[in-house]
Amino acid sequence: MSTTQPNTEHTRWLEVIILWIAGVSAAMQFAKFSLSFNELQDYYQTSPTMTGAAISVVGVIGLIFGVTAGMLAGRIGYRKVLIGALSLGAVMSFIQASLPDFQWVLVTRVLEGFSQLGVVVAAPTMIAKLSAPQHRSVTMGLWGTFFGVAFAISGFAGKMILEQYSISGLYLAHGVLIGSMAILLTLLLNRDESRYGSAQPSDGVGYFKKLGQIYSNPRSLLPGLVFLFYTCTLVSLLTYIPHSIESPTLRTTMQVLLPLMSTAGTFIAGTLSQYVMRPQRVAQLAYVGLAIGALLLSQFLDTPSVFAIIIAQMILFAGLIPGAALSMIPKLARDSHEQANGYGLIAQLGNLGATIGPPSFATAITLFGIYGLIGLVLIICALGSIFAFFANRLKV
Repeated sequence: MSTTQPNTEHTRWLEVIILWIAGVSAAMQFAKFSLSFNELQDYYQTSPTMTGAAISVVGVIGLIFGVTAGMLAGRIGYRKVLIGALSLGAVMSFIQASLPDFQWVLVTRVLEGFSQLGVVVAAPTMIAKLSAPQHRSVTMGLWGTFFGVAFAISGFAGKMILEQYSISGLYLAHGVLIGSMAILLTLLLNRDESRYGSAQPSDGVGYFKKLGQIYSNPRSLLPGLVFLFYTCTLVSLLTYIPHSIESPTLRTTMQVLLPLMSTAGTFIAGTLSQYVMRPQRVAQLAYVGLAIGALLLSQFLDTPSVFAIIIAQMILFAGLIPGAALSMIPKLARDSHEQANGYGLIAQLGNLGATIGPPSFATAITLFGIYGLIGLVLIICALGSIFAFFANRLKV
């Protein structure tokens, strides 16, 4: 019998929403440096490569330590990991707000990587535990929107703060936000760690053998692989496809609209997974829809309005994938440890996809133009559909 969830009859919506906001505040660790890229470069007189490293190092931590974080969270306790990670993030933002030497900025970004990883492993595990069965896929779909929402809010409110109070004010504001989440959750969450997952027993298995067991467990691995091909694709589509639109006005409109389409798709996926079909089926549907959009692109290169509609459809279907992948984890996992491992793998493989995707698409576009992009999307959709198919064959 599965021990994944307690007999929760009612969803603890207040805690779920606050945990989601905590996730948004953690994702802003990426957004605040992306938003202030030019200002950072001007203030510290660094090269674009070094400033870019300050942005990407947060994701590199997730790439290296994603699975390890899932293992440790089960041993330490999800509440402790979450509050500690948020507190660490707040301290790092306050240090950044003091505008220290750039080498110290890089150190704080490395530590922010651990902070961000702790949140993305612990928070969704806790959300799943606090959700009633009839709402679990919906709350996972909500969680899946945290990254897009963080960038949307940062692009609006963060830009105004940056213009009025410079980078110091922006980082200070982020420190106040993420620190407030740590304080609020300290007061709000039950101190009983068993409420969010039982302590992981020490079974005497070595670290690397344990890693092997996690990677060989399809219940933890397959959602991460489905997610991998999403991150390979979405960042690249948002970066490269709008440049294929000749109209400057339409291009600007799409650059604002497309991230919102992605966020909407993620939440829709949670609802579909809860009430209409299994999340594995939602992922297959998403990859099929994305592939159809890619095939149509080449037919409407000379019709900007139709081309833009097809792009929006592709991004909407792409947005379904993370909602489906995140909803798979509590459906497939047999206990809270498999859940945490699943979220750790999603963090790790998601960062891998975001790392290898853009250069792969850039190469394909350079060699073959729009047809290179279309071909790569079709290959990715085929691979993502295969892993979603295998996940669908697992017994729940």
